[in-house]
Amino acid sequence: MEQRHNESHDDGDFQYPRRLNAFGKWVSRQVRTLVEGGYDATGVRHDGYLQNGSYAVSAVARLRRSVGHEVGADPDIFAWTMPPSEHPEIAGDISRYPQGPSPEERAAHAAITLFAVHQQSNRAISMHTDSNVSFGRAIGSMACGNFNEDGIRGMFDRLQTANSWKELVRHARSLISLLKRERIAINYGLFAQDLLSLRGTRNQANAVRTLWGRDFQSAYRHEQMERDGQEE
Repeated sequence: MEQRHNESHDDGDFQYPRRLNAFGKWVSRQVRTLVEGGYDATGVRHDGYLQNGSYAVSAVARLRRSVGHEVGADPDIFAWTMPPSEHPEIAGDISRYPQGPSPEERAAHAAITLFAVHQQSNRAISMHTDSNVSFGRAIGSMACGNFNEDGIRGMFDRLQTANSWKELVRHARSLISLLKRERIAINYGLFAQDLLSLRGTRNQANAVRTLWGRDFQSAYRHEQMERDGQEE
């Protein structure tokens, strides 16, 4: 049965400006390599998704098909989604999870497969940004003035109170699909960190909800002022 993890995180993960820990940096590198290109495990360099590189295009397609699947159901995506077990600061203490994936492995799998949904068919711009754009900030920007604002708010609320990884990813996928349509990028390193904490202790989950709530409201107000200024 899935359990919440109790590993502590550096309090700095919840400070402004948000900063990436080792896990978040690893996730960011993975998605950046998918988009921009880079070297595989054998040292061969491949073009990225934006360059229509066949290796990246194939990887994004496989990752997208794996959204919502259990970690381990699609081993051919491990090169992209499996944190290096020899680095516990990235992968966590895997010795505590001999019968299944660690929380870090779950969060990496969720974030990187959701990124593939976000990026699919878009060869113009990356849907990952290194800027300080949290999931909450992106959703707040999208919600303002949207004809489906109530639906967006409802999905966002349900994601934050999801009782399982499966439920969380289902709601996240719906919102990511909307962000894709609007071409709003997020920082996937931050997203992975926040997913990890959202399924962590009560205090960690509450901290993420608070941060996302702040970011949502801040981005919403900014969009509202921009719209009001254009109408004058």
